Amino acid sequence: MVYFPYHRDKLLALATVDPYTAWYDFEYSRSLHDVANLVSYFNATFNFAIYVFSGSKFRAELRSLLCCKAEKDTSLLEILMPPASKLPTKTVIVNTI
Repeated sequence: MVYFPYHRDKLLALATVDPYTAWYDFEYSRSLHDVANLVSYFNATFNFAIYVFSGSKFRAELRSLLCCKAEKDTSLLEILMPPASKLPTKTVIVNTI
């Protein structure tokens, strides 16, 4: 991303002189971009797999997040939208002068 303005200006200048070479360079840059995206997806996938296989705390947190542990006789709707009686209350103090 840092070199994007440089490469854009280089390709535009090259396009006025040799359009074929400019198009080839553009396709090459686009291919490198695709490869970089693919490598970043693999990195994210492998990082997740490494955390799952090696981190016991991560596994426990992930399990609690996905399994949605709740009290007995609690519906999913109550977990997502708790009743007003279970919501924390906020005290507002109004000064009257």
